[in-house]
Amino acid sequence: MSDNNFQSLLEQKNFVEKINNVVPSCIYIFDIKEQKIVFCNERVKDLYGFSPAEFKAMGASFYGKVMHPDDIPNLLKEQQRIGTLRDDEMISIEYRVRDANDGYHWVNDRVTIFSRENGAPRLVLGVSTDIDERVVHEETMKKTINKLNLSLSAADMGTWEWDTMTDELVWDERMYAIHDLKKASSMEIAKMMRSCMVQEDFAYVNSKTKEAIQSRDDLYVTYRVTHQNGEIHHVKLYGKFLSGEHTARMYGVAWDSTEEVITEMQMAEARAKMISSTKMAALGEMSGGIAHEINNPLTVIQARAFQLTQMLESNKVEPTKLKQIAESISRTTEKIARIIRSLRSFARDGALDPFDIVSVPRIVEETLEFCKTRFYNNGIEVEMPEIDPELELECRLVQVEQVLLNLLNNSFDAIHQLDEKWVRLEVEDLEDFIEIRVVDSGKGIPDDILERIMMPFFTTKEVGKGTGLGLSISLGIMRSHHGELYVDTKRPNTVFVMRLPKLQPEETEE
Repeated sequence: MSDNNFQSLLEQKNFVEKINNVVPSCIYIFDIKEQKIVFCNERVKDLYGFSPAEFKAMGASFYGKVMHPDDIPNLLKEQQRIGTLRDDEMISIEYRVRDANDGYHWVNDRVTIFSRENGAPRLVLGVSTDIDERVVHEETMKKTINKLNLSLSAADMGTWEWDTMTDELVWDERMYAIHDLKKASSMEIAKMMRSCMVQEDFAYVNSKTKEAIQSRDDLYVTYRVTHQNGEIHHVKLYGKFLSGEHTARMYGVAWDSTEEVITEMQMAEARAKMISSTKMAALGEMSGGIAHEINNPLTVIQARAFQLTQMLESNKVEPTKLKQIAESISRTTEKIARIIRSLRSFARDGALDPFDIVSVPRIVEETLEFCKTRFYNNGIEVEMPEIDPELELECRLVQVEQVLLNLLNNSFDAIHQLDEKWVRLEVEDLEDFIEIRVVDSGKGIPDDILERIMMPFFTTKEVGKGTGLGLSISLGIMRSHHGELYVDTKRPNTVFVMRLPKLQPEETEE
């Protein structure tokens, strides 16, 4: 190589390094096949709070450790598009990431193909930029924007203004289209708007409007309107109050949010179906044990009934014996009732339940009702802890029982074919938290599986025996409780830990 060529390469290298050092964004290369970051510049520490070495060491656990759980499904969906990209194409994704201080901020990711393997994308090049300021600015604009800004920026929004002193209301053409109304005089608009609005929403909109006028505050309402073809459309309306010495006017925008509402409903329905299918799969696995749990007391009741018949037929009714039989039947029916109550409670969706103060022994006992027979029938010893009957925590009972049951089922699947098979429950009362641990005779989880075990759709079970959603949903439930779900890798056996606050933090008002 000539001196000139060598010098040219050095100059190129220096040029690239200078760009890499001065660019304010995080630049990275992601290996699709290995599901890990293979290169990132120093800016990753500014954006994510981790050093390049820490970031690359996360491997596939990057999603669970760094990303907001609500944004993971969308990112995975966008990743599927990468396989269809041409080399000159790019996709842009926005999502929230968690830094080392457990704070979330918004990131814009611009991704393109970096290299291919046998024609398929292998490495992708990404540029991540912090857009927190932009997001905050967008939110602020909604409250401070004036008539001129709205007219210029509301491409798909209707603009309006209202003189609250003269009751004169002015709409642009888009407002009429949103409400499917014909153009009318300013004094007729309010009457027409009321006629097309779904009646149940009118009182709410009227009340919020009066509050905004009295407090000279911003107005933000959502309501439904009926179009001429009978379709119901959802409308979001925002207004800002501006008052002067001789005037009091409100300026605002409105837009049709029907697609947004439908999408939110579909997402909620899909999530509910996933949770329901996971719960039903768990109940299906335990159905034999539950039937056994009910059959045993039914056999006792049948035997006691036979005793009563014998006593009556032989005319040997002994009051003491009769009382014992009655008490036995009462205790047995209560046991059946307890099993059925637990079953009905678990089978329904508890996502919308209010948080309630619940006894920790109740959580453990009700959950074990579902699976103890199944464990016993397979020779698995279940060790129960001594739990303070006064120990309580604030939670959604159905959801916490779902998490605990999922962990117990996972332990069963992992150890039921081992020579040594036992499961032990541990409950520890910490100062502000309670830890419930499920320990089994397994010898831990391999590192390569541990990194992916909480990811959606990841499963080590045979085809048809696992959805890969149990731990992912459980993790989401624990986070909704401001708690944690993790694997304790310091113990010689397999240990899953549910860490829950005794009291839920109070929600702060915006």
